[in-house]
Amino acid sequence: MIKDAEHALKELEKKHAHRGVEKIKPAIDERRNPFAYLIVLILILIIIMMAVPYYGVKLDPAPKNIPALADVVPYHVDSLAQEMPGIKSSMRSDFLNLLYPAHQSIRNMAAKIATSSCQQSEICYSKALFYFVRDNFQYIADPPNDYLESPFDTMQTGGADCDGLSILLANLEMGIGIPTRFAFIPGHSYVQVKIDAASKKYKEEDGWISLDPACKHCEFGEVPYSTMNKNKEYLYTN
Repeated sequence: MIKDAEHALKELEKKHAHRGVEKIKPAIDERRNPFAYLIVLILILIIIMMAVPYYGVKLDPAPKNIPALADVVPYHVDSLAQEMPGIKSSMRSDFLNLLYPAHQSIRNMAAKIATSSCQQSEICYSKALFYFVRDNFQYIADPPNDYLESPFDTMQTGGADCDGLSILLANLEMGIGIPTRFAFIPGHSYVQVKIDAASKKYKEEDGWISLDPACKHCEFGEVPYSTMNKNKEYLYTN
């Protein structure tokens, strides 16, 4: 459509140039030219207004048809939960002992969620994984620093505290190669990911994107208002 508008403008310019060499030019034609240019300009603006949302969606796509837990959970999740259970914990570094991003079940699950929801977009993949955990698992309060659920524990039971949900989300994000770290504030934990191509509107000052799977009303890149200005500590996964 933009090319059509440019072509129309060129034709109009040719007509105007041709009329310039004519000996006799009707006064009414001279008066029409500004209006014709105005119409072409309006047409170009309309095309631009239509194109901007299209390219905005292309650069910041939203996942569609995110699967339910039953559609992607490993069929032998009970065995996996027994083989790789959660652990008693008193240190934040214990989170790292429950990361299995290279495990075939984690990688398969993450890939199924991402590819069924998106088309070749890292930002869309990350969104799909976040919304999958947020919407398919229940937040269950647990005594702090007591027990850390493994990702397979959480898959098996369908719920966990903020630590367990963060561990599951971190495993899935890492399972498709997205850099991930844990963020801690007093009494709460969540996940942050690093995606350079993501829009600045999602990013913290240091470029990381916050994902809080325990917050049911939080969108991608959001945390509850009550936690925004609290001091954070970070645990890097690699």
